[in-house]
Amino acid sequence: MRLGVFFDGFSGTAEMLEAARLAEEAGADSLWFAQHMGYREAMIWAAAAASVTRRVRLVPTAISPYLWPPLPVAMSLATLDELAPGRMRLAVSIGNLLNLGESGVTAARPLRAVKEYVEALRVLFTGEAVHKDGALHRLRGAHMEFAKGLDVPLYIASTGPQMLALAGGLGDGILLSAGLTLASCRHCLDLAEAGARARGRDPAALGKAGFINFNVSTDGASAKAALLRKIAFLFRSRGHAENIRSSGLDIDHEAIIAALARRDLDGAARLLPAAAATAFGVAGTPQECRDLLENYLAVGMTEPIIEISGGREEKQLALAVVRELAGR
Repeated sequence: MRLGVFFDGFSGTAEMLEAARLAEEAGADSLWFAQHMGYREAMIWAAAAASVTRRVRLVPTAISPYLWPPLPVAMSLATLDELAPGRMRLAVSIGNLLNLGESGVTAARPLRAVKEYVEALRVLFTGEAVHKDGALHRLRGAHMEFAKGLDVPLYIASTGPQMLALAGGLGDGILLSAGLTLASCRHCLDLAEAGARARGRDPAALGKAGFINFNVSTDGASAKAALLRKIAFLFRSRGHAENIRSSGLDIDHEAIIAALARRDLDGAARLLPAAAATAFGVAGTPQECRDLLENYLAVGMTEPIIEISGGREEKQLALAVVRELAGR
């Protein structure tokens, strides 16, 4: 099993670097750096993490074609590959629609935009010039002057049916967002695998990664309470409506959205039932967390990606779970 660790950009850089070093020592296969708008920058964090690790894969996640043109992204990845040869991966996605709107961006023609973005990046990685009149980017011979022949696997992050089908047919892997129920995960994987088969690809060769919100403590209760805040933050988007329905829990999604529009995260978390902590993530005692992670593997995820967060004791417990699962 390939177990990854993700960093959401909410904590400080020094804290991330220590956790990255310890995660590699515990046996983590990959480190994923979320590009949440207004928080720490994923490419810079990947570069910083390269300086304190030796083998773990580094994945800026998820870069949007609406905000980052393909050539500067290829330049960043090629430069990062000089710091960490052969260890770079990249996840791309439309991006959070609310955040795009705050930057004055409308996500028009998303399927075409992501498809052309992935295709352009792959050509740029070869060193060849790109000539493309795309939905977003019009490239007139853009090319790399160094690092030609770069091998950077590309994941496509989404939970939308059409984008998942595209990811299965085009990507080296798919990345599912955090906060999904097991039923939602299985549904998303089915769509991606169908997309792979439609393009004549082997679904088994597709990387199936997913962010999993993760909190662990000796008593379990504090971990579950902490996770509710993270889940509430995720539910600021109406895109989670079907996922919420799949849980069978009585959740007032509109009230959560309204609370977060007022930037009342505590109020939004109070609107979630206690059962949401284990319906939409992994939280509890170390044994509870191991059992819940097994459930994600059982639905077909091959690369679960968890957090290492909380106080010193909680982080040590999380690392112990990573060590046990990575070494089995």
